Amino acid sequence: MNPAVMLDDALARVRTQLRRWTQRFDVRPQRERVVMLIALAALAFWLADKLWVTPAFERSRAASVRLATAQNELNTLRTEAARLQALGAEQDRQLRADIAQWRQRVDGEAAMLRDYENTLVPADRMVELLEQMLPRHGRIQVRELRSLPRTDLMAARAEGAAAVAPALPAASATPLTTALNSAASANPTVYRQGVELTLEGGWGDLLAYLQALETMPRRVLWGGMSMKVEQHPKVVLTLRLYTLSLDGGWLEI
Repeated sequence: MNPAVMLDDALARVRTQLRRWTQRFDVRPQRERVVMLIALAALAFWLADKLWVTPAFERSRAASVRLATAQNELNTLRTEAARLQALGAEQDRQLRADIAQWRQRVDGEAAMLRDYENTLVPADRMVELLEQMLPRHGRIQVRELRSLPRTDLMAARAEGAAAVAPALPAASATPLTTALNSAASANPTVYRQGVELTLEGGWGDLLAYLQALETMPRRVLWGGMSMKVEQHPKVVLTLRLYTLSLDGGWLEI
């Protein structure tokens, strides 16, 4: 059968049924018709509430809850961001203060080191001064004179610190450690340089020579001393003498 014809038949049956319901409604008493209209309106309202109003209200309430939750989380994030920003600013100020204090300390110690270096015999003049003093003290003879290995005191100190404290990974480096490492690399290195001098002569002459070393205007650092009598009155004296220098140059003997 043609679908259009089927549709027309269905609509005709619906119209016929509606006319019957209308006729039945019209023949009822007015009071009953009012009650039926009220019941029909209540049914329509109930259906609308169940199908549209209540679901829409629940969706709106759920959306409001999600919005409030998101707003609270946003406020929490803003508060945390402000706290971290303030903390970072405080840490930055503290780091800058620490770096300034460290640099001031390094400058002060460098000045003290230079002043102390000026009180010592220069490394390039040590051998010359030792030899110049010999003729003034009797018949002392030089049996042996040799230079000792140069020692980088700052490098030795850094190696000792590295052995005590484990190395930090690169990711944990802070602006303070970076600045300190840069400053340390720019500072002069302190070298300890020395000679071992073996002399032979009389006890009085050797003692006078030692006293002269002690009273020189520019001093030497004592590293060790040994003495033995090979054949009386000849005494063999071995001295280890050092000086400090910011210059790595050293005359090898």
